Amino acid sequence: MTEMQKHSFRYKKKLGQHFLNSKGLAKKIVDFAEIENEIVLEIGSGKGILTRQIAQGAKKVFAVEIDKKLAQVLERMNLPNIIIINNDFLKLDLKNYQNPVIVGNIPYSITTRIFEKLIEQRNCFKRAVLTIQKEYGQRILAKVNSRQYGMITLYVNYYYQINKAFVIQSRYFSPQPKVNSVVISLTRKKPRFALKDDKAFFEFIKGIFCYRRKSLKNALISHLHELPEHIDKKLSGKRPQNLALNDFYRIYKKLVLA
Repeated sequence: MTEMQKHSFRYKKKLGQHFLNSKGLAKKIVDFAEIENEIVLEIGSGKGILTRQIAQGAKKVFAVEIDKKLAQVLERMNLPNIIIINNDFLKLDLKNYQNPVIVGNIPYSITTRIFEKLIEQRNCFKRAVLTIQKEYGQRILAKVNSRQYGMITLYVNYYYQINKAFVIQSRYFSPQPKVNSVVISLTRKKPRFALKDDKAFFEFIKGIFCYRRKSLKNALISHLHELPEHIDKKLSGKRPQNLALNDFYRIYKKLVLA
């Protein structure tokens, strides 16, 4: 009988619980993360398959698990370099965890909120290796002019260099989700523009993307409730998904910063 069976564990749909069930893939994730002798913070340790692999190479592991029963199971692993944190990752202050490498299989339902947190506290950790829904990965890795390209693409890529490692088929998770996942890395990079208020910049972009089927000219009218002057004619007929980050910055400078 497994520890999970002993504790009559039931998967909680509201927490988006889909646990990796392959030791081989867990090792592959750890190899990609390059965590030898590093301090690691793991998001959602679950049943501990990935946690055990991390612990074999890491100096110290902060294993974050919101589910109380799972946290108790993890405690019984009795690995000397693991500290179990029974809490919600979104509520943690990352500056308290010794500049870790962050590793985790991310619940699909809170992926955007986790990315927002990693951007807000980007100076509190070295890098991140995340397993996310494949479709979400396609969105943040999308190129301009593609259907997947959007606000989240620009937002994440502004702060991070993103590298795709490999796809994980849905059968390697329990319970099995309906979609595949992808493993990516986030490495902090210097922002391209010297913005005093980057949140305002991305709120501006978000507002334009609310009208992604309209031309830029009509999207701006809908967003600002007036027809702006001095809009580049070459850009005004394009749709938001046809505009690169530099284009949005040029528009923002003329309409907001001028």
